Amino acid sequence: MIIFCHLGVRSRMIALISAAIVPFAAVIGVGIAYSYDEADKDARQTVAYNAQLGAARFSRLFLDAKVVLGTLRGMPPLQTQDRPRCDTFIQKVLSNQPMFVTMGIINADGNVVCHNKPEANGKFGDQDLSAKMENAFPDELIVGRFMIGPVSKKPTVAVAMRVPDSPTGERLSVFGSLNLERFEQLAQSIAGQTNHTVALIETSSQRVLVRWPNIVPFGTAFPEHPLIKAILHKPDGGTTFSFGFDDVPRFFGFAPVADAVGSNLAVTLGLPEDEAFLTVKERSDWALAVSIAAFLIAIGLTAAIAYFTQLRPIRRLLQMSERIGNGDFGTPVSVERWQAMEFRGLASSLNKSAEKLAFALEAERKTVESERRFRLVTDNTADMITTVDQSGNRTFVSGACRDILGYEPDELIGQNPLALVLNEDRPLAASFFERLKTAKAGLNEQYRVCRRDGVILWVEVSGRRMADDSGAVFTMRNISKRKTVEAELEAANDQLSRLATTDELTGLNNRREFNRVLEIETKRNQRDGSDLCLLLIDVDRFKPFNDIYGHPEGDACLAQVAAAISGALRRPGDFCARYGGEEFVVILPNTPQDGARDRADKIRQAVAGLNILHEASETGHVTISVGLASTSKRIQLAGPVLLKRADEALYTAKASGRNRVVTSDETKLTALKSDDRR
Repeated sequence: MIIFCHLGVRSRMIALISAAIVPFAAVIGVGIAYSYDEADKDARQTVAYNAQLGAARFSRLFLDAKVVLGTLRGMPPLQTQDRPRCDTFIQKVLSNQPMFVTMGIINADGNVVCHNKPEANGKFGDQDLSAKMENAFPDELIVGRFMIGPVSKKPTVAVAMRVPDSPTGERLSVFGSLNLERFEQLAQSIAGQTNHTVALIETSSQRVLVRWPNIVPFGTAFPEHPLIKAILHKPDGGTTFSFGFDDVPRFFGFAPVADAVGSNLAVTLGLPEDEAFLTVKERSDWALAVSIAAFLIAIGLTAAIAYFTQLRPIRRLLQMSERIGNGDFGTPVSVERWQAMEFRGLASSLNKSAEKLAFALEAERKTVESERRFRLVTDNTADMITTVDQSGNRTFVSGACRDILGYEPDELIGQNPLALVLNEDRPLAASFFERLKTAKAGLNEQYRVCRRDGVILWVEVSGRRMADDSGAVFTMRNISKRKTVEAELEAANDQLSRLATTDELTGLNNRREFNRVLEIETKRNQRDGSDLCLLLIDVDRFKPFNDIYGHPEGDACLAQVAAAISGALRRPGDFCARYGGEEFVVILPNTPQDGARDRADKIRQAVAGLNILHEASETGHVTISVGLASTSKRIQLAGPVLLKRADEALYTAKASGRNRVVTSDETKLTALKSDDRR
């Protein structure tokens, strides 16, 4: 009923005609269904009959094999223990029997004792068959399973019969491996010139031994295939409809191969679905085409009548209603005199309503014009203009809110401005609104807001109280680009500052930064008398290192040494820098000389622990020498003097054998001893 309420005049008439045609369509449909059912039965009868004929022809092959083996087993050469004679005889027999690929004799243990290939020995390829021969009747032909012949290397199925008891009493069986290509030729012969498929299936292993057309190798397994399941369900034969081994839907008839004892072999014959239903489909298509043509003609006539007598006058009345809704009151609607009186009366009522509405249009236009002028001013400013009442809710929002916040004005009216402020900035914005309530002049504030699309913006808001204290007026401006430029400028300055104080190779501070820090620390020492130590470090025999290993390895060595020096410093106030070339400096504030010497030795050990190979070094690896100078409250030294003493101590360390730490006091003592010796 709900669907019927939404149908128009044309649709209702079409539905009426359709309802009248439905019984005829149902009769045609029932006839088509009956024809398909009859075609289904005919197809199943055909494939069942042909499958039985095919099974009989395949059974004949096994009978032929039984005749050959039955004749062969009584021949004298097979009753002798002379293997060469037996092999020769089997070869001659095989040359006249193309239905076999190999022939021979096996004993009760399943060993080959005679074969057309004299070199064939050992166990027979189908041990299941040899085991079955123990309980086989004397004249019974036993069929084995599918295998790849161990001698012929071809896909085959072996058959065997008992040999009459030999003079020695040994139980023997004569076998022949069937040539599946002959089976394929038979399948092709059964199929003939039709589109039928013929297959010989070993149901016990779910293998397709032979198929025509040949689309799969001999013996391909199809586990859980619906056709094989149907055969297993009806071992005595039957029919089924399923997809074939080539995924084409077919009607299949199947029947067991009667004379293939113990083999579980079945023959299937498949008829394509398209071929089975071809005649029915042609008749059905013709009936369907005639029905559709009749239906379309009826629909066309119905649609034409509905259009001229119902739809066209309704459409004219609807267009008039839309024109009135759009403010066009000057064009009256006209309906032909032969149309229904209801349509003519409705047209007259609409024309009178249009005349009355035209008088009210002018007054409304003046009101709209006044509103338009005000909106024109507010909507064409880049800044968003907002008014709020005493409770803090918006009472007016200009059109600039679309560009700044992504909202329509109507969506923001009645809302509190704090709702769009970022949580982190909300206390700042709330304080701004609160201060504005008592401020005599206007106030400005910057904070972040969230757009409708989730983008965070920086805005600058200016506010002023209204003269009648009924609320406040705000202007909001997007300053995100300005904030971004300011942040980028600050980041660039920080980057430049880092580049100006950092050594590019080692990542340590450079000499300029060292000079600045040394001046600060020596002034602090002079001001408060705190201890200050300076380490001057040099990589031992670095020039030979570069000569031997090259400058790239030298740079890598300096980088590792720098990392070891930096890693050996523990306190936040400790400072290290690259002084130049292979020289490094370390400033240790608030550190007495003994503590600085311990730290210098740890640095020396850290570098030695890198085990960087250095053939020209006395130790075989890269080492450093350290010169230490200190200043304290008792002896205060300027930065250049402190650096000079550290350099002298470093010189002494170099002269004393390298890979050691020497203080400036030790340098003086060494100098005094030298003077005494002179």
